[in-house]
Amino acid sequence: MGSRPIGGRLALTRRRGGARFRVGSAPPMQPLATPPSDAPALALSDELAVALYEQMVLARALDERLVALQREGAITQHASAVGEEATVVGAVAAMHDEDWVFPSSREFAAALWRGMPLAAYAHHVFGTARDAGQGRNAPDPPFWKAARVASVSPLSGTHIPHAVGVAWAARVRKVDVAALVFFGEGATSSGDFHTGLNFAGVSRAPVVALCRNNGWATSTPASRQTASDGFAVKAVAYGLRGVRVDGGDVVAVLSAVREARARAAAGQGGTLVEAVIAGIDRVDPVARMRAQLESRGLWGADREQQLLGEVRADVERAVGEAQAGKPPARESLFDDVYAELPAYLREQRDQRDTG
Repeated sequence: MGSRPIGGRLALTRRRGGARFRVGSAPPMQPLATPPSDAPALALSDELAVALYEQMVLARALDERLVALQREGAITQHASAVGEEATVVGAVAAMHDEDWVFPSSREFAAALWRGMPLAAYAHHVFGTARDAGQGRNAPDPPFWKAARVASVSPLSGTHIPHAVGVAWAARVRKVDVAALVFFGEGATSSGDFHTGLNFAGVSRAPVVALCRNNGWATSTPASRQTASDGFAVKAVAYGLRGVRVDGGDVVAVLSAVREARARAAAGQGGTLVEAVIAGIDRVDPVARMRAQLESRGLWGADREQQLLGEVRADVERAVGEAQAGKPPARESLFDDVYAELPAYLREQRDQRDTG
């Protein structure tokens, strides 16, 4: 993975088609407690704007298909991110290739943007023999080591200290690497949230902590999670910067996270970004981005139909391949823990083979 400059212009990769594009420097983020703005915060190249939209459309189509599969009983679970595509895609697009991404249960689109093949994610969801985790992980979130998408627990908040640790290690080693960690507002009630962000503040670890505030943690409303004015304000207690951003605007999210990443790399510490998500019944981020493309003369009905056809075909092809996949071999149960299998596990494996 090649090095990328912090100042000036930041190179990003459009993973779906493999094209290269660049995005210009971002203006200052909104200060703490400023209401989310509907205005785009960053001027995008035409190619990047289209790539972001394509990725959001892919995320929506795949999400809807996985929800249907879960309801049919074909997969055990799926955490839908419908309506949150702008937050996920915008945030991950702002990071560098060298950075680590720690997803929570709804950020499969981040892994796809970073380069995880669609078929690989489908095999992960179904837990086949071609799954990198050999079927031992929950269907969400995915991981893809080659693109520095970390393997995390689906339990709320547990990955936040891990992300801070990776960021701190980069600071100690004096390398230009940051960590982006996603979580919902419910995770702010966990001990790991407080432990992780407190350590981030003390160590000045280059971490961007992105809180998806969609108003609900499963069945618990945000009003039962905190009495504070939002969640970005919690950064003050840890010596971090806190900002709020319109989570339905992919351009605004990309701008906010990109500047947070630049601040972290400059040794100014981490940032807690609260992405406020109004809900798809009020604001559809995919339709919103399409309207921006149409206003710039970059999109139309014919191109929309072509993209939808291609994306749906890609999704069905990947799902079909995974559905036909074989389950992991029984002996794989003993793999991927020890460099050399201990004698007592070798004995158990041998007993299983002869049993």
